[in-house]
Amino acid sequence: MDAQTVFQPKIWYIVCGAFAALGAVENMINAETWAESAWGADGVNDQSIAHEMFFGVVFLAFSAMAFVSAFLLDGSTQAKFAMANAGVMVAFFVAMFIVLPAQGYELPGVTWLIPPLVLMGGLGTSGFLHKDGEAPAAEA
Repeated sequence: MDAQTVFQPKIWYIVCGAFAALGAVENMINAETWAESAWGADGVNDQSIAHEMFFGVVFLAFSAMAFVSAFLLDGSTQAKFAMANAGVMVAFFVAMFIVLPAQGYELPGVTWLIPPLVLMGGLGTSGFLHKDGEAPAAEA
């Protein structure tokens, strides 16, 4: 099995979309718990809970974008969009880890970055491997 078989943009979009949806729903269901872990018990209020709910909404939007990209785009367009989406999301996560702590928001830890970076790495790699279209079939 070669890299182009493993790294197909459609598959990676579906996987990333599913994980983003699960994370979004979990974040929204447990918004109060997330607010307490980020701001401390004294920092839990309507605004901090709304902040956590908003994170869930952002990831639901990414999930929707991933599913739309998986099912409405194809070929090199889908692949190029996969590279762009992966880059934007990596930048989002890195910026989040720089900006939020400066405002007193306590993030779960750098290890929390590993799953999204692995998923975005797979999405970006799939895009890179297919950016010029499908490889020609090997001749028998």
